[in-house]
Amino acid sequence: MTVAEQVLIELEENKGKPISGEELAEKLGCSRNAVWKAVKALENEGYEVVGIRNKGYTLKTSADGLSSAYIEAKLQKAGVKLALETYKSIDSTNSLLKRYAAEGESRDMVAVAEEQTAGRGRRGRSFFSPKGSGLYMSFLLHPDVPIAEATSLTTVAAVAEANAIERVTGFETGIKWVNDIWMRGKKVSGILTEAQTSIESGTLDYCVVGIGINLYEPECGFPEEIRDVAGAVYTENLKRENLKNDLAAALIEEFMSFYEKFPNKAYLEDYKKRCFCIGRDVTVVTSDHKALETDKSAPDRVHAHVLGVDENCHLHVRYKDGAEGFLSSGEISIRL
Repeated sequence: MTVAEQVLIELEENKGKPISGEELAEKLGCSRNAVWKAVKALENEGYEVVGIRNKGYTLKTSADGLSSAYIEAKLQKAGVKLALETYKSIDSTNSLLKRYAAEGESRDMVAVAEEQTAGRGRRGRSFFSPKGSGLYMSFLLHPDVPIAEATSLTTVAAVAEANAIERVTGFETGIKWVNDIWMRGKKVSGILTEAQTSIESGTLDYCVVGIGINLYEPECGFPEEIRDVAGAVYTENLKRENLKNDLAAALIEEFMSFYEKFPNKAYLEDYKKRCFCIGRDVTVVTSDHKALETDKSAPDRVHAHVLGVDENCHLHVRYKDGAEGFLSSGEISIRL
């Protein structure tokens, strides 16, 4: 941890209360000049540090940028032990951790970024990840579970994210099956889970769970192709102090609390409670329900009514012709 990161933690913990350079230097085991340089470095990152004559430094305003030290301090207090890396900009947090795994990384870890230049979504789509408006993170995990069980980690991520957003912002969230987080009738987040399996043993080598959240609407607006469906956690672009750090820490804590019990389905009831398509009519856009897709005697099985979600988070639907089925993957469209 750098001196600047250590100074930041001390200023955050004593916010509104001046702490002298001498006291900081003694506590951190460095020189007063090192403290002064650390304060200047924090100011360059957007933190508003005020020097009060004969009293010391105080943190007036925190920046809304990622700080490894801040997040790690939060996680330490919560008892979460997980390797963490943060980035101002990266190609893709999923791609980074897949590279690490390919190089033999055996630790469970998380990477968090403020911008992705090559963000990826499901089905080969790109994921819009501009600078300044979002939070993007991925977990590298090595669960000792059957491959079929590992698919539930997407559901774990959805529930953890919904819990974290509500905890940090106080706003209500919903989950659109399978794993999209929605607020106020708009999609504010997507989740992409990727895995590597061993052909020889038929076991799971690792999986990467990626989460992208639109915190604010981007200055240039959302691209035309997603403008009708994309939204943001906050509808106005007034930046909040430490929002990215607080949300990242809360999300990691929520996710790991479920993951430590995995494959226990402690998340299931929360998922069902937030799955707002239950009891509504939907259009099945894509589906893996081969039996229904190939049944020529039932031509109208595109429109369906959602009856519920089973213990594997498969969507229980009834089609217009009365046939019922369970969708384990795919996409649905719902009129809100």
